[in-house]
Amino acid sequence: MLEEETSARMRTRGVAVALVLGLLLVGLIFKPWASDVPQLSGTLVFHRYSSYEAWDGELLTLDLRSKELTNLTKGWKNVRHTINGHFSADGQSITFMGSQNGIEDWDIFVSDWSKESQRWLEPRNLTGPNGKRDEDPKFSPTASTIIYKENGVVATRDKFGGDLKYYPTSAAEASMPYFLPNGKDFLYESSGEIYLWSDSQGKSISQAMYRGEGIKSYYPIAIDNKSFLYTRVQSSRHDSIMQGFYSGEKSKKLFFNSDQWDTSDSYPYENSTRFIFYVSGDFIVPKGGYNLMLADTKKEKVYDFDKLFGEVNSDLEELGPAWTQYSYTNSK
Repeated sequence: MLEEETSARMRTRGVAVALVLGLLLVGLIFKPWASDVPQLSGTLVFHRYSSYEAWDGELLTLDLRSKELTNLTKGWKNVRHTINGHFSADGQSITFMGSQNGIEDWDIFVSDWSKESQRWLEPRNLTGPNGKRDEDPKFSPTASTIIYKENGVVATRDKFGGDLKYYPTSAAEASMPYFLPNGKDFLYESSGEIYLWSDSQGKSISQAMYRGEGIKSYYPIAIDNKSFLYTRVQSSRHDSIMQGFYSGEKSKKLFFNSDQWDTSDSYPYENSTRFIFYVSGDFIVPKGGYNLMLADTKKEKVYDFDKLFGEVNSDLEELGPAWTQYSYTNSK
């Protein structure tokens, strides 16, 4: 009898051990406790203001790994209303539009990263003050050239200064220029449409991109050699984000658009459409104005930035995100 009881206990214990090992194996394979939250790296720059007309814009950076949020404008002395930041290809400079303190005159500025002091240095005014509207700066992906608009004409200048070059277009006014990956051709907006400027055998050509349904388009951002992101105002008067193609084929609507709120200012993560930064009035964010969000186009999920990175959004307007692969907190 004792041998039978002992044998039964051993069989029961063996089954229990096998069950535990089986559960552990399932856990290792499927990891049901693993977070479904995207794990991103690099740095995002964006701006915040109460309104465009208030001249109170501030430029901020967010380290996506450490979640460190830094207000760049508060560390600078000679510039105000800093908006629309963009990183250089090597990550060592940021360009943006703003104004010298004490006046209201749009100019293009450049701030350089100091490895010695571990901070973004006092910005240099690249264009003025000159009494002109110098706006919408973006770095070349292949050089230190900055493309922007001056009084409605597309222009380029090196971040160190030097000669100013103008790019004539057939448009009465061109704005929001953005280089393609080759660093030569560029997208721009004019009269509510997106155009592709290219140089073919010394002759400049401006080609209108696919228009589609809606009222007007703006804010083109190149993704790769085939496509770009842009904002399209829908018939509902709410902004939406589209993926356009240089070939002129029909644009693709992204899943997170809505006719109930605005969705705009898109920027790709790692030159891909898998993850897209954007701003939105989406009701899931319990704060006023535009707020930063992240879209996962593969899983068709959207995320409030505050859920991913802590207190980032505010009751002000968060706008103009741009990403770089570089981090500026590792050596602090």
